[in-house]
Amino acid sequence: MMPCCPEHICHDIFFVCLGFLFLAWRVARKGIGPEEYFVNGRRGSACATALSVMASCVGGSATLGMAGLAWQVGTPAFWWLGSGAAGLLVLSFFLARKVRESGAMTMPEMLDTCLGAPCRPLASIIIVVAWMAILAAQFSALAAIISPLTGLSHTASLFVGAVILVAYPLIGGQAAVMRSDVWQFAVLSLALAVALAFAVGAGGGEALAQVRLEVVNADFPASRLAYYLCILGGSYVVCPMLFGRFLSSRDADTAMRGGLWAVVGLVCTAVVIVALGIACRGLVSPDTPPEQVLSTAFLTHLPPWASTLLLLGIFCAVISSADSCLITAASVCSNDILRRPSVAVCRWCMVFFGGAALLLSLSGKGILSLLLLANDIYVCGVVVPVFVGMLFAGRAHFAPWGMAAVMAAGGTTGFFAGLMENPSLSFVGLGFSLLGSMVAARPVHHKIFSCLFFSRR
Repeated sequence: MMPCCPEHICHDIFFVCLGFLFLAWRVARKGIGPEEYFVNGRRGSACATALSVMASCVGGSATLGMAGLAWQVGTPAFWWLGSGAAGLLVLSFFLARKVRESGAMTMPEMLDTCLGAPCRPLASIIIVVAWMAILAAQFSALAAIISPLTGLSHTASLFVGAVILVAYPLIGGQAAVMRSDVWQFAVLSLALAVALAFAVGAGGGEALAQVRLEVVNADFPASRLAYYLCILGGSYVVCPMLFGRFLSSRDADTAMRGGLWAVVGLVCTAVVIVALGIACRGLVSPDTPPEQVLSTAFLTHLPPWASTLLLLGIFCAVISSADSCLITAASVCSNDILRRPSVAVCRWCMVFFGGAALLLSLSGKGILSLLLLANDIYVCGVVVPVFVGMLFAGRAHFAPWGMAAVMAAGGTTGFFAGLMENPSLSFVGLGFSLLGSMVAARPVHHKIFSCLFFSRR
């Protein structure tokens, strides 16, 4: 089978990007205020919320990376996205209503009431640092697509990718991001389904028929599953990007339904990607690098139109995750750090973070390393204190500076855990955050904890 024409794919990607820009212009031309720019005017339906959540969660790493992992370890690769679905389930059941009812613009804004004023800027800084690393990873993933198609160097491809990723969120804000997410996930879903059908027809069906359904195995031990559930899953439980989607919903019930539908969608998407990765065992040589398994298979075994569709789907996956990261970081910076929630300030923040993430991606740090570093910092520093604070809001008082100290210590521990790629240290950071959050809490109606370390607000 002849590979698809790079020039043809470049044309398709170019027109897709023009479509996103046109959509953003349609949003902005009628005039756009802070509420429209930050939270889509709070009118998102359950379907739009669910599709936007799924598009934000399924990025380049969850397609290329997860397929390569499935090719290596089999069905346990499901937990790459499955752990995220588990975290999203917790978020949807326990926090989605509270998030939407808060009426906030961003997640850190809610911390003023549930944890205390010192926690808001600290959580904001941790979020901005972590999401900058995630955005840099998406830049690198996009450059990996652009470079072989155009013949540009990796550095030049990074610059081109950064311009594409920043342009339409800059113009249309959250409203443009959520509208484009719907179309991006639709293209990705169609691409994955077509690719799986062709992979099975080309000989991958035999590999699928022989695979064992396993939760863990020798190549994916229980310790790795625990890390995925705690760190990757935890990053979904308290996620400013997902909070932004719930804050954009029309009401609390809509936010909860959208979250639950997204859980189902993530599980189905994970199953398809895992099946596609396992099917590739019959299509590529055993010495193929895992991150190149999917691209090698579709360039050699899919007809040109199908390989073009799959590449467009992966391109949309990267874009849909990156735009959410960018709008999240910029919104948090303008609303919670600078305390100037205006469209103009948010746009300047977007330009700044796009440039900073570009510099970070030029450092040569691997995509997976950047993602894990970001997750370690964020989960250890923010997730546990915020989850405890929101879950027990109204039933406990939290010492503001005590919770701020927990965030700082947990985030620092997570930073070193990610830097040293030490999962054990990540669990230490999680344990410290949980213990510190409990120490800083006092039940409203009980005096039994009067000996706790921190004073009552």
